[in-house]
Amino acid sequence: MRRFLWLSVVAAVALSGVLATGTARADLINGTCGSTAPVFSPWGDQSGYYFAGNGGFESGTSGWSVNGGSVVSGNESAYVHSNGDSHALALGGGGSASVKVCYGLYYPALRFFVKGDGATVHVSVTTQNLLGIVSTLDGGTFQAGSDWAPSPKLSSLMSALIAPLGSKAMTLHIDVSGGTAEIDDLYVDPLVMRS
Repeated sequence: MRRFLWLSVVAAVALSGVLATGTARADLINGTCGSTAPVFSPWGDQSGYYFAGNGGFESGTSGWSVNGGSVVSGNESAYVHSNGDSHALALGGGGSASVKVCYGLYYPALRFFVKGDGATVHVSVTTQNLLGIVSTLDGGTFQAGSDWAPSPKLSSLMSALIAPLGSKAMTLHIDVSGGTAEIDDLYVDPLVMRS
């Protein structure tokens, strides 16, 4: 009975957070996150993703905060975003990049293309909810291969507890260690809980 009561309280808080953040969530309802498509379907992922702002670095680092890296010539080999794309971001060991993204009522997942001959890539998510609480959540760590390939689908189940409280901002952070990695074509699944 106590467990049911506790779950009821959590559900009520989550619902009130969603209702209180109606304008914060209007971005998804109005479609300003961007249209979604199953861009990773050739790799067995049927989820819908939208292309993150300047996710292919065709506009340099505009919209991104980058340390220890630079935009270089070249593109991920599948040209998922556009056949005309010609840039990627190279991050050296200790380098990082971050970008704010839009997401849905639950919590997001992301994928991007990466190569790096064994470089370690770590993704984290920083959120600030309407109560002003800032949380940094682990999105996952993986090794980059020597050829362009999609990253694993990265997300944080813990952010499912933060999102209902109404996030004002969500920032994705990509950190590289143990070598240089190239990053390209960042996509976000704004409603990963639907999967």
